[in-house]
Amino acid sequence: MKKDILRVHLVVLSLLLVIWLVPTNYNFLIWNLFLALVPFDLALIIRYLSGKKGQLLLKLGLTVVWLAFFPNAMYMVTDFSHLSSIGTGLMTETQFFNYAILAVGVLMGLLFGLSSAHIIGRVYAGVLSSTWTVVFYIVLSFVSAYGIYLGRFLRINSWELISAPHKVLTMFLTSLSTHSLVFVISFGSLQFALLVLYHMMRRINTD
Repeated sequence: MKKDILRVHLVVLSLLLVIWLVPTNYNFLIWNLFLALVPFDLALIIRYLSGKKGQLLLKLGLTVVWLAFFPNAMYMVTDFSHLSSIGTGLMTETQFFNYAILAVGVLMGLLFGLSSAHIIGRVYAGVLSSTWTVVFYIVLSFVSAYGIYLGRFLRINSWELISAPHKVLTMFLTSLSTHSLVFVISFGSLQFALLVLYHMMRRINTD
């Protein structure tokens, strides 16, 4: 298990080095992938603490932090909007390379998000029933979708929930509109579908 976790981080580091060293249109993936990795690592720590006695408060506190950072992983699906910088025709070698870099970055970020949500779901809802797991995924999907909206359109960062809560609350209230509602419904449904599919595939693989 520990070796697998180390290998995952080495793969991420390798991709980050490629993006940093080789000229691409997507250097922003370095920061976005780092933020996407945070909820995955937090989920692993929370799972570890769930097997320890006397760690409930720490586990709950880290879960709140995990929830604040979780949208960063699912946010990466919106990075496909940057395809416009190279065009979508896939005709040149430069397009091939940049598309591959963007796709692997986005998919890697999504996998971190899906995996971390699966871990947290198992920690809290797995001991109850599959119904509670579905409820957890529904709530998480739409809360995360609004978090993505705040990050993509209002440029609010996760840590501002702590450093500037009044600013976040004000922008949250002023952002309520048809535009934000349609985004949240669309991307919340997308996340829920991915989470449920990932959950079912994990069950198939373990049976």
